[in-house]
Formats: sequence, C-alpha cells, structure tokens
Amino acid sequence: MKFIRKIVVFSLLMLTVGAIGKLWHFSKDGFNLNRIRFALPPVTADACTPPRDLLNGPYRYLGRGRQCYAFESSDGLTVLKIPRFDRYDLPFRWKWPFAFLEKWRAPILEDRQKRLIFTMESFRIAQQELKKDTALLYSHFHETEDLPRSVPIYDRLGRRFEINLNQTAFVLQEKKPLMMPQFLEALEEQDRDKAMQILDSFLTIIERRARLGIFNKDPSFLKNFSWEEGRGVQIDIGSFYRKTDCIDEKQIYQRSLLDSCGPIREWLAQLDSELLKRFEKRFSELMEKECDSAP
Repeated sequence: MKFIRKIVVFSLLMLTVGAIGKLWHFSKDGFNLNRIRFALPPVTADACTPPRDLLNGPYRYLGRGRQCYAFESSDGLTVLKIPRFDRYDLPFRWKWPFAFLEKWRAPILEDRQKRLIFTMESFRIAQQELKKDTALLYSHFHETEDLPRSVPIYDRLGRRFEINLNQTAFVLQEKKPLMMPQFLEALEEQDRDKAMQILDSFLTIIERRARLGIFNKDPSFLKNFSWEEGRGVQIDIGSFYRKTDCIDEKQIYQRSLLDSCGPIREWLAQLDSELLKRFEKRFSELMEKECDSAP
C-alpha cells in the first residue's frame, strides 16, 4: 500500500512539474535566446547598408509566427523579425546517442534541413525581388562586425535580453495595419467599394508576384497581408518559392494566381455574393492578361 502511495505521489509530482513547465513555456510564448541562435556564414561582398537609426532598439515582443519571433520598435513603425531556428534542429528526445534511433533520426533531420533551405530562400526572394510588396527595410543573414553588439529586446513577460546583431539573423520590416480587420469593418459598414479596394490591393500584390514566377506556400488572406492608404503589403515572408514543373511563363503566371486566389474565392462565396462577383470579374481579367517577365 505504501509503495502504491509513493507511485501516486511521484506521478502527481511529475504531472505538476510538467504542467508548471508548460505554463511557463506558454506564458513567454516559447521564446528564449537558444531558439534564435544560429551560426551565420561570413558576410558577402554585395551586402546592403543597414538603416542605422533602426538598429539600436529597444524592441518589444509582438508575437510569434511559424518562421519568426516578431518585436516592435518603440515608435510602433518597425518590426524586427528573428527566425526560429530551433524549428530546424532535432528535438531533444531524438538527440540521445543511441544507434537504434538513427533510422528515425536521419529522415527527421533531413526534412528539417530542407525546410530551413526553403525558408532561407524565401527570405532571399522577399529581399531581392519583393522588397516593396513585403515592406522590407533590411535583411541580415551573414555574420558582420559593424552592427550594434548589444541591442535590447523584451519578451512577452517584459524580461530584457541583449542581442548582438552581428551574430543574429534578422529582418527589419515596416509595421502596417492588418488587412483583414479593415476588410471586415468595411463589410460591417456596408462599404463594399472600400472592401473591393482592399481586395484589389491584394490582387495587385498577387499579380506582381505571379509575373515574377513566384508562388506562395501559405496564401492566407486572413493574417498575412496588411493594408494602409490604398496599398497592400504581404507581411509573411517565409513562404515564397518557385515551381519547376510548369511549361511556360503563362502557365506559371496563371498557376500562381490560382494558388493564391483559390482560398479567397471559396471564402467570399460564403461571405458576400456581390463581392464575389466583383472579385471573380477582376480575377478573370488578370488570368487573361498576357504574361510579361516584368510586373
């Protein structure tokens, strides 16, 4: 009986410790410095000059996406995004040095490395080809020596950390108001013209991207786009890629449009039939356009 009691007490203790650990993890949204550490390659000769006035901080925790942690500048105009490199490493449970784990460990690591390559290529596409449409100000993915070595950032709990930007992968991006709340507000006010203006801004981004032969793996209209003063911006920069199985430029252009607009058409069909008709008309016009290599 005493043995059973000990087992029960021990089990409850372990559950309590686990619950406290999970609560602590969620309270800080999973952030810690180990999750953003990554060995950067040496700087390249064509590295661009950073905007010095934006590099000194402080930056305060804004949120977490699939690829990055985001921190907001004091004036609310700039976002510092730092990739979550822990997503591309082996989980702790697979790091035990047991040979029998290798047959499962190797494919897991291979898959994560492929995802890392995909994400880094997406960041490159955003910086070099979609800078305006993603509101990017600066990208840093190589080790440097002339950036600030001690920039303060604050996590969700208000804890202060110092990061050396020379050894940290990050991007700086203009902060813009999200597109979706403004779209829903326009619908609630029965302002379909404004709602369609927002959709037009979305289509403009999609068309320019399609003309460059670029696809988007996560075409979520709900959370990945912003809108301000009649101009749309895609704030998610971790899902861009190119396909290799398309026949010609027009097919690439049309497939990119279809991939990005398909979910929006389905969503509008349930939301507002009048807006759907207007969206479909504009979408059809874009699909019939001749494809040029430049937007």
